[in-house]
Amino acid sequence: MRKLISNFIAEIKRIASGIRLLPKFRFSIFGKVFSLMSKREKIWFLALLVLMGTSFLLVANFFYLSHTTSVTASGGQYREGLIGQPRLINPILATSGPDQALVQLVFSGLYKYDGSGNLVPDLADALPEVSPGQKHYTVKLKKNVVWHNDKTFTADDVVFTIQTLQNPDFHSPKRNDWINTKVEKIDDYTILFTNKDISGPFVQNLTQPILSKSLWQNVPAENFALSQDNLEAIGTGPYLIKEIKKMSSGKIRSISLESFSHYYQNKPNLDTVLLVFYDTYEDLINALHSKSISGFGFIPFDRNLYLDKNNKNLRILELPLPQYQAVFFNLGNKVLADRNVRKALNSATNKTDILNQVYNGSGRTIDGPLLPEQIGFKETTQSPDAQNSLAVAEAALDTAGWKLNSQTGLRTKNNLPLELTLSTNDFNLNVKAAEMLRDQWQKLHIKINLNILPTKELTDKVIRPRQFDMLLFGQKLGADPDPFAFWHSSQIKNPGLNLSGFANTAADKLITEARATTNLAVRQTKYGQFQDIIRAEVPAIFLNQSVYVYVIESSLKNVTLKNLADPKYRFSDIPNWYIDEKRVWK
Repeated sequence: MRKLISNFIAEIKRIASGIRLLPKFRFSIFGKVFSLMSKREKIWFLALLVLMGTSFLLVANFFYLSHTTSVTASGGQYREGLIGQPRLINPILATSGPDQALVQLVFSGLYKYDGSGNLVPDLADALPEVSPGQKHYTVKLKKNVVWHNDKTFTADDVVFTIQTLQNPDFHSPKRNDWINTKVEKIDDYTILFTNKDISGPFVQNLTQPILSKSLWQNVPAENFALSQDNLEAIGTGPYLIKEIKKMSSGKIRSISLESFSHYYQNKPNLDTVLLVFYDTYEDLINALHSKSISGFGFIPFDRNLYLDKNNKNLRILELPLPQYQAVFFNLGNKVLADRNVRKALNSATNKTDILNQVYNGSGRTIDGPLLPEQIGFKETTQSPDAQNSLAVAEAALDTAGWKLNSQTGLRTKNNLPLELTLSTNDFNLNVKAAEMLRDQWQKLHIKINLNILPTKELTDKVIRPRQFDMLLFGQKLGADPDPFAFWHSSQIKNPGLNLSGFANTAADKLITEARATTNLAVRQTKYGQFQDIIRAEVPAIFLNQSVYVYVIESSLKNVTLKNLADPKYRFSDIPNWYIDEKRVWK
């Protein structure tokens, strides 16, 4: 080894001495030699020089590429536009879109959802240990976590957060999720959660972002929502709030966040995230086209926005959400109490046409209350598209005794015409979908009336008292597929969300048993059986699953999102996002 090193040093010295002699070299001799060449020799000589130079560059480039590798480079800024104003960047109070988005950037929970919607450890060191009785969850915490103010994160912060949101004086919208849970500190880095009853969906609660006890413990309940720390928030998340810019009116124009250098999962690649706040979606579109922002997101079921999917400068992600649009049948209606009538309307519904013509193809057609990303979902022998059949629908109505009256052009039974009313709100996409449903069903010779109302009036006068024949409406589920609130018979009356009035003893039993275990295999089986019952009974026509359309500049790399439990979780893998790359020696 010593001989090899000494030879290497000697060679370097020889090259250096040669370089020192270069100033004394007479380069003019090349000119004299070149002048003595014939025209043809000069051409060959120059061609040879070009060939040698090109070969050298190719060899050098090959050597460089083969001995280096491309890696993520830190730096750059992501700019996202949002509708609305931030007010409560506080994990136990946040409800608006801007507040929830900022909470996900600034704070951390014990667990979080990855880009595929799976539950993974965040502040926790591993998945929880569940007791044999399935009521006790032991969570070990990471020991290298600090707050943005350099205070140490411990179990005290977790206990404080949960007990605060359980306290009715603080009016947390998360309180109902925790009223049957006791939280205890075992040591500085161990937490014990004890549930009153076994709860399959409970583990999802552990994504609750955590507040700093030292920062908030002396703030009384009456001042909690008024504290300046609701805007100048301190968390343990990947980004910390750097600057809040306001307009002369006092409205917040933007919030700049910088990467937290002591973030426990390594410093994020992007140096800054800038959130810019707008009043309308038209403003967002204009900001995107003018490159004032790098991206924004929306749900087509909520907003009538269309984007050019062929724009090479943009990447448009359509991320499935656990929510859907459906037509709910009021099973208290004598006509709709007949399953054959419900089946006929379902068979006559062209879901694909509605998806394409109303929602520009953003979403997917479905045929039940469980969605493909959820526990218990299983494919049917027929796709929802294949179930559309006018002939099958007509046969079902014939079986139900509704015969075509040639004089009136309507189906009648006991001298009464088949007439139904479809209710929905006045949002333009719902109006268009209702009109398409009416046109499709009227091919069965049914008289269909539309009842279009403002959302509040629809809620107060139609949904709560269940005063409808059919209702076109959306339901937002959650990360866990627990259908209790939507389909258990105990939830038929307001404020329950069983809109159809569906009551089935077997379904109730499956729902109750599935939510009373943490065994995923058992839940999978029981929810699958529940879905079979719903498909057979047809208490609703399940139209389309919502997607979150996330529009980002194509220069933003490593955005690995595939589906979302909620739009606020779109930042779950933001520490890995990057814009620039660099090459380093292997």
